[in-house]
Amino acid sequence: MAQEDTSAAVTGQRHAAEHADVERRHADDHAQVSQRHLGAHEELYARHGSDHTLLASRHSGEREKAADATFTQKAALSARHGAQHVVMEVRHAAQLAWMDARDAGERLRMDQRHAAELLAQERRHAREDRRRA
Repeated sequence: MAQEDTSAAVTGQRHAAEHADVERRHADDHAQVSQRHLGAHEELYARHGSDHTLLASRHSGEREKAADATFTQKAALSARHGAQHVVMEVRHAAQLAWMDARDAGERLRMDQRHAAELLAQERRHAREDRRRA
């Protein structure tokens, strides 16, 4: 009886250690993916900043060329500039939404793999327990 208790305790400790190992790897996977996603977001925001700078520079040049334009022409130019800013913001929002959806999908697939690994581990542990019984 004492032998069985010791064997069960050792088995329980091994199962717990295996489970902790899976959880540790899963946390490491999430950390790596999060860092990669953060880097991609930073790159996208930098590109968005460059887009804004380029557009503002182009608009400034167009305003200088239109210095002698009529009020109607200047109003049309301002409206076009405003529309270009709106289109740019919508494009940037769409890029961020796509990136967030892609990132969420990657995290979901990673969590599914993790859950499948834990399930397989628990099934293996149950088979081992049945064999010992």
